[in-house]
Amino acid sequence: MSEPASQPGAPTDGAQNIPPASEKSVAREMEKKVPAKVTSALATPDAVLLRLNKLLAAPGGLSAFLSTFNYTLYLLAHLDTKAAPLKAKLYMYLNRNAALPKATPPVPTEPSPIAALGGLLSATRTTLRLFGLLPMYAWARQLAQGPKPGQDQVLYATAVTQCALYIAFQGLENVALLTDSKILPASLTTRWTEKYGGKATALYTLAYRAWFFGFCCDFVRLFREAQLERNKRAQRSSSEKSDVSIRKEDEKNDQKWWAELIVPLMWFPVGFQFAALNDTGFPGFNLGLMGACGAIAGLGKTKALWDATADA
Repeated sequence: MSEPASQPGAPTDGAQNIPPASEKSVAREMEKKVPAKVTSALATPDAVLLRLNKLLAAPGGLSAFLSTFNYTLYLLAHLDTKAAPLKAKLYMYLNRNAALPKATPPVPTEPSPIAALGGLLSATRTTLRLFGLLPMYAWARQLAQGPKPGQDQVLYATAVTQCALYIAFQGLENVALLTDSKILPASLTTRWTEKYGGKATALYTLAYRAWFFGFCCDFVRLFREAQLERNKRAQRSSSEKSDVSIRKEDEKNDQKWWAELIVPLMWFPVGFQFAALNDTGFPGFNLGLMGACGAIAGLGKTKALWDATADA
């Protein structure tokens, strides 16, 4: 979901619009006094931080970064939990010669700092998505003008369906969040919350179902695009089929198609689990699987945004 493109007070072009240092500036004095190896070592993190600032300021950059980082933390939290027995054995091995009596370290009952940070980022992303209906409204207005000249009717209908489902998801999630935060009057959602002790669990479930079917529309879109592309290539002449530039363009389009297919494939286990379409959920689902799927799903967009920061 979309999030604000930039934060107040953060320069969006800080990486390329930094003025050159004057001869008597602190930066110039540092260059003269600090050894060249130290300056070179500091240059790398400096460039990384400036590129990260540009990524977060880019349209969709904050959303993509937080999503990828969030799900990576889920994966790390799962691996950290699975490593608890190994850490206990390592602890006992390192303290085998200690004078104190050997004791197994207590198993932590609270979430690890990694899991806690993941939960914090998840709540942050949900809060930022309160404004997610604005770009969806713009998308809906564009679709309301009808299909573009020459646009495939199946693709247009798929886009309309996906837009409606995403609007339903975002609207329901917003209502659920505002209800649980005691911002909306409880009487407005009593019908859905009384069964769950005043919590908006049912609203969240409906929202996740809309999200699940929404990104499943990408399967329809991608396979329809593949069908149209296959028909287009079949109508080419023999000279066009042997043209090197056309073949390279086809390979580029094929790579893009497969990269886009990975996204809904990775989201499918997560969406199926949270949509609660059956009693057991997705087979073998756990925090690690959710983290891996979410990280892979968002990695492509995050990498593209990161690569774009090196151009300027």
